[in-house]
Amino acid sequence: MKRTRTNWTKKATILLAAICVALAAMTAFTPSGAQEWLLQVEGTPVSRAVYSYFLSQAVRDAQQAGQMKADGSPKDLSALRKDVAARCVEYIAIGNQLRDMEVPVDQVLKSQVAEQTAFFWRVFGRYYKSIGVSKQTLNAALTGEAAKDQLFRAMYDAGGTKGTTEASIQAYFYGNFLAYEGIRVFRWVMEEDGEDRKMEDDEVLALHQTLLDFAQAVNDTDDFYGVAQEETFARALSGGMPTMTWVRTDASEFSEDELKQLQNLKNDKVVLLSLTRFFLVAKGVNMRDSKEEHYFRYRADCLWKLKGAQFEAELKKLCGGYRADENTGAMERFYRAWKW
Repeated sequence: MKRTRTNWTKKATILLAAICVALAAMTAFTPSGAQEWLLQVEGTPVSRAVYSYFLSQAVRDAQQAGQMKADGSPKDLSALRKDVAARCVEYIAIGNQLRDMEVPVDQVLKSQVAEQTAFFWRVFGRYYKSIGVSKQTLNAALTGEAAKDQLFRAMYDAGGTKGTTEASIQAYFYGNFLAYEGIRVFRWVMEEDGEDRKMEDDEVLALHQTLLDFAQAVNDTDDFYGVAQEETFARALSGGMPTMTWVRTDASEFSEDELKQLQNLKNDKVVLLSLTRFFLVAKGVNMRDSKEEHYFRYRADCLWKLKGAQFEAELKKLCGGYRADENTGAMERFYRAWKW
C-alpha cells in the first residue's frame, strides 16, 4: 500500500511538472505586457485594449480642440491621461449603476451598437487593429458609451427614478420646434466651368417671378412634387424636390424675423418667402397630426434638453465616488510605445 501511494504521488508530481512546462511555453508566446494592467477603477482592471480605445477617443477630441502638437503628440500628456482615466471611470461607473438598478440590456440599443460596430470596423478596422483594439473590444466600448443614454433614460424618462412627465416633454417639443414642407432655391448660377456665381439683379427678379408661378401652380393642382418636376420649374429648382424640414427655434440658422415667417406658414397654401440666404417655397405642417413622424422623431432630444444638465451633474457625482489607480511603470512603457 505504501508503494502504491508513492507511485501515485510520483505520477501526480510528473503531471504537475508537465502542466507547468506547458504554461511556461504558452507564456513565452504571449505578447509582452499583454497581461499587465494599466489602470484599475475601484479594483476593476481596465484592459489595455479598452484603455487604448478611450485613448484614441481622447486624442481625437484633443485634436479638434487644438491641444495636439504638429507631430501629433499631446501638448499636455498629463491632462490627456486624466481625460482617458475619466472616460474609463465613467465606463465602469455607468455599468455598475445599471446593474445596481437592475436595468436589463436594451435590445434595441444592443442592435444599434452591433450595426455601429460593424460600420466602424469596416471603415476604421485597420486603425483599431494597429492600436490593439479588437472588434469585440470595440463593441464592448461602444456598448458602454451607449449605456450612458440608457442610464439617462432609466433616471429621467417617463417612469424613471427621477421621471419626467410625457406632458412636459411634449410641451417642450411643440414650444420649440416647427416643421415645413418646401424647397430652398439659392440665388446662384452655375457657370459652364462648374463654378457658382451670385445672380445679377435682373436674374434674381426673373427667378422670383418663376417661383411665384411655381407656388401658384402647386396651389392650383395641390401637387407639390408633380409640379416641381415640370420642365418649366425643374430648371429653376435645379432639379430639387420639396422635403420635410424640422427647425428647432431655440437654436436655428434663421433670424428671429425669418422664424416668425416660418411660424406663420399655412398648412393648406404654398407661398414664396424671400429669406436672407435663399428663396423658400413652402407650406406649414401641423406636427400634432402625426406624433410618430414628428414628436417621436425628436422626443429623445427634447428629454436631453430638459434634463441633460441635471443628469451630467448626477453622473459627475457618481463618478466622483470611484477611484482610478494607474500602474505607473506599465503606463510609462505604454505611452512610450504609443504611435502618435
